[in-house]
Amino acid sequence: MKRTYQTSSNLPESEKIKVLNELKLGYLNLADGMFEQAKINFDLALQYDDKCADAWWGLMLVKFQLRNEDELYSNPMTYKMAIYLPECEKALEVADENQKKIYEGLLERIRTINIGDNY
Repeated sequence: MKRTYQTSSNLPESEKIKVLNELKLGYLNLADGMFEQAKINFDLALQYDDKCADAWWGLMLVKFQLRNEDELYSNPMTYKMAIYLPECEKALEVADENQKKIYEGLLERIRTINIGDNY
């Protein structure tokens, strides 16, 4: 998945730069398996922009210790609880239409698996 980094729309430019820097570092740290550092980066991004869907999504990936979305998509049975995590729900809640389409596409396989489950 090609990653784009987005902040919420009404953020001042100075805050936007801080959020984007933390997002980039967070996703780089995820890719390197540095999950604790990635969590710190995403938490910092949310301090500047609590409506940053990419930061909420990153926290969901950290919780499962996933390096990227491919791991989530390729093993939906293992991560079937992802759609119920507050971080995932918050990412979908604050995402713009483009982000929402991407996230929903990644979660579709997980939703399909959950259809047959009786909790």
